[in-house]
Amino acid sequence: MQIRQGLTIGFIAILIIIGWNGDASAAVTSSGEINVDGDSRGRVPASSNVILILTLGIDRSLAEPGEEIKTIETKLPVGFSVSVNDVRSVTRDGQSIAHKVLVPTGLLQIMLTKEVSDFSNSLYEIVFKSKTPSITNPRAEFKIRLINLKGRPIGEYIKPGNIDGEPNNDMLSLQIIPNVPPAPVKGLKIKVDTSGENDVLITWQPSQDGDVSGYFIYRDGKRITDQKNREIASFVDLNVLPGKHSYTMEVYKTSLLRSRPAAVVIVNVGLDTVNPTPPKALQIQDLGGIVNIIWQSSNTPDVEKYQISFGTSTDKLKPLTNGVIEAEPDKQDDYIFSLEQQLKVGKYVYAVEAVDEVGNRSTPITQVLRILGEPFPAVITPLSNNEKFNQVTFPIRTIEDAEGKFMVLIFDINGMLIKRIQPEDADQDNEKNLKWKGKNEDGEIVESGIYIYQVQVGESYKNGTLIVAK
Repeated sequence: MQIRQGLTIGFIAILIIIGWNGDASAAVTSSGEINVDGDSRGRVPASSNVILILTLGIDRSLAEPGEEIKTIETKLPVGFSVSVNDVRSVTRDGQSIAHKVLVPTGLLQIMLTKEVSDFSNSLYEIVFKSKTPSITNPRAEFKIRLINLKGRPIGEYIKPGNIDGEPNNDMLSLQIIPNVPPAPVKGLKIKVDTSGENDVLITWQPSQDGDVSGYFIYRDGKRITDQKNREIASFVDLNVLPGKHSYTMEVYKTSLLRSRPAAVVIVNVGLDTVNPTPPKALQIQDLGGIVNIIWQSSNTPDVEKYQISFGTSTDKLKPLTNGVIEAEPDKQDDYIFSLEQQLKVGKYVYAVEAVDEVGNRSTPITQVLRILGEPFPAVITPLSNNEKFNQVTFPIRTIEDAEGKFMVLIFDINGMLIKRIQPEDADQDNEKNLKWKGKNEDGEIVESGIYIYQVQVGESYKNGTLIVAK
């Protein structure tokens, strides 16, 4: 639906009704709020032709006999007027439903051709045109109720509440404000970024009119943003195409009650030549056949994608053909990319680069993944005389640049540490392999069962499980 500003002013209001406690006899429940498209504060200009959208969520899961819905009745605030031909549509869960419109004085009644008698929870929407009063009103209340087949109300009037979870008007009332446009913006300045980015900084003096909701900003005749805060006085237009561009802006009270546009300012935008900042907090998780690559966004706002590379060293990194991830604007949580890889024992390097809209690349952020050797065997019998089966061997990683202290920790299934194994222990014979013979710190053979090991080499570690069978 397209709404234009002419001699009369239109707006869209949204009334949402979902969960209300009526009188004791009403088992059909609902509550609601009314909002105005383009004005989260629930305000409309006086003496205007307006389009209202009533959206009702009705819970009939506990409906009783006599609570079949035949009519949806809206008691309009004083000064609002509606005609029979002003109703545009009536839908249930997005599907049109047959109805008849009645407009007794001060009321809008939607009489359904087929009463609602099922036990479903449904969303109803009624779109109609109305005229607002000529005088202002800080609180013009809409009263909504459901009527049954006998013409009797189903419970009391719907009560207000925060239904949509949005930071907007949570009341079943609107404020009628004077039909006077705000003054044009003052102090508008347009500056091109001088650091090499193709961005444009827009600043202005904030309006002192308390009825002002925000500012519309236009580039080359097209609206590029709705700045929905009167006190904000700046905006950065990112990734503007090189060349000449015109800017202007409007101050607005509602989406259709706007000031004259400010004088047009023309600027010349150059090429983007600045590399993005690198992404942050790179982590690598080896899940055995699946490697998770995790990182956080670059601080550069014009990043369009991230390129993941892989190799056995930093000088052998190669971009992954499936490792291009589209950037998400204003993303606060981590990016996670899962890669199917069966990695052998060794050292691997992962890198992530930020790439902007013209291909400028950040310095890659890198992380090393070291795959340690698997212990063997996975099942030991400590009471056996065969050394192949009465002890488990933990090999150190088989890569040339092994660094850090080599250690193995053994835990029981409850997470209690029962044995710490180090190369300097008396029962160990070399620094490349550590062995566990199924004994705890007191030298006693542990009970049969599942045990958890953690192999540590410097800051690298690997967890796994073993089985002890006496």
